[in-house]
Amino acid sequence: MDSFESLKSAWKDSKQDVSADMTAIDMQRLAIQNHGKSKKFHLGNVAILTLVCIGISLFFYFVAPMQEIISRLGIVLMVGGLIVRIIIELISHRKADQIEFNVDTKTTALQASKFYAWRKRIHGPVTITIVLLYSLGFYLLTPEFLDHLPKFWVIVMDIGYVGIAVILTLVISTGIKKEMAALREIMDIRSQLE
Repeated sequence: MDSFESLKSAWKDSKQDVSADMTAIDMQRLAIQNHGKSKKFHLGNVAILTLVCIGISLFFYFVAPMQEIISRLGIVLMVGGLIVRIIIELISHRKADQIEFNVDTKTTALQASKFYAWRKRIHGPVTITIVLLYSLGFYLLTPEFLDHLPKFWVIVMDIGYVGIAVILTLVISTGIKKEMAALREIMDIRSQLE
């Protein structure tokens, strides 16, 4: 993120001082570099979500095969939510690839603003819906867990999930804020280069 911070600083300084050391080409290079980090972030998300999806699937297939319909619905919601999110991240990566930095700045700014609008929609209602359905799926497993585990441990799991969900929500929201700030900065830089 150091290069992005230097880009932001240079951009702000260049607005005040036309003779700033950083040229428009340097600013564009740094914007492209930051864009590349965003694309790597999407692929990192895909890798993590895929591992979680595989882990959950293997757990419920080999270790704890659920028999009740409501439990199977819970598994479908959990795994299905992860698969939907993986697909969204792959689409985002593809859309990010379609932003052309070697064309005129108006075209690039338009493409970047469309991508920003897409990611903003994803991070809003779509992500919230996926998280809520995943959580519902987890809690649909509780009745069958009660058949196989002591009540105390099921309660610990259910309460523990809330704590983990809060921590993950904070981590995810921090990542979302960073990505949204980076995308806004790319759009601002491209607008300033016009």
